[in-house]
Amino acid sequence: MAALRDAGHELGVLLSTANAQAFATRAFERVHVVERIPWPAHGSTPTSYERAHAQAVTARYDVALIASEEPEGYRFARSAGIRERVGFVNGWGKPFKSLQTRRLLTRALVRSASAARAGEHEVQTLFRLGEGLHAEARPTRDPLRLRPLIVDDVAREEDARIAFQVVAKTFGGGIEPSAAIAREIARHFPVVVFGSSADAGLTHALASAAGTAEQIFERVADWREALTRMRAVVTPDSGAAHLAGMAGVPCVDLFPPGRHAAADVMRWSPWASTSRTLIAGPEPSSDARAVVASLREILDGR
Repeated sequence: MAALRDAGHELGVLLSTANAQAFATRAFERVHVVERIPWPAHGSTPTSYERAHAQAVTARYDVALIASEEPEGYRFARSAGIRERVGFVNGWGKPFKSLQTRRLLTRALVRSASAARAGEHEVQTLFRLGEGLHAEARPTRDPLRLRPLIVDDVAREEDARIAFQVVAKTFGGGIEPSAAIAREIARHFPVVVFGSSADAGLTHALASAAGTAEQIFERVADWREALTRMRAVVTPDSGAAHLAGMAGVPCVDLFPPGRHAAADVMRWSPWASTSRTLIAGPEPSSDARAVVASLREILDGR
C-alpha cells in the first residue's frame, strides 16, 4: 500500500466485515465490504457480494492484486472486468487448485502451500504482488510511512501502559499461564488487558486473575486506535502483533511451541516495530520472566 500510494496510484480494497475497520480512513479511496460465510464454509453472503461486485465494476479498476487464498477473491476480480489480475498459486503443493486459480489470473506468483516451506516474511510475499507498479526494490520498514495507513489520529497522545492482548484460541490450557505472564508484567509496568466484546468473559477473567485493568472493545476501529497508542503490546501471535508491528508500537510476540515454530516466527513476526519474538514454553513463570526481560530490552531501545 505504501509503495503503490507513493507511486501515485489510486487504491481501492475489498475487505470483509471482520477487518473493514483495520485501516485508517485515509488509506484507500474506495472500500468494498463483503460479509464472510462462517468458517469452514468459503465465500460471502450473496447480498454483500453483489453490492461489492457492482461497486467494483463501476470503479473500473485497471489492476487487481489478490492477497488471498480465498477462491472467491479470484473469481471476483475476473467477473468485475479487471484487466490485469495478479495473485498466488501453490504449484505442485495443490496442483488442481493451482490450475483453477491460474486460469483466473493474468500473472501468477508461486507460493508454497506448506507453512514449513515458507522462505520469507509474509510482508515480502505480499510485496511481490505489486512488482512493476512502483520503483521500490523492497518493502519499507519505516513506521513513519506505514503508521498513517493504520492510525487516523497520528498526533494523538500516547498511553503509558502495556497492553496485554486476549486471543481466545490460546486459552485451551486455561487462564493461569497467561495470568502468570500478565501478573509478572504488572509488577514492573502498568498493564491493561485488551479484548473484544466477543471475548469479554475471557478478558474479565484474565484481568481479575492477574489483578490488572481491562478494556473491552465493541468496534475494531476503537481497538485499533487504542492499541496503536500503547507504550508496548504483549500478545500471542495474532492481528495485534501485526498491527503493532506496522504502526511502530514495541511488541513482544508469543508463538506457540511446535515443529513449525521457527518458520512461523520468520513468516509472521512484527514487521516494522522494535520487537521480540518468544516461543512460549510449558512453564508460565519462565515465560513471564522472559517477557519482562524482552519488554525492558525493547523499551530501552536495545
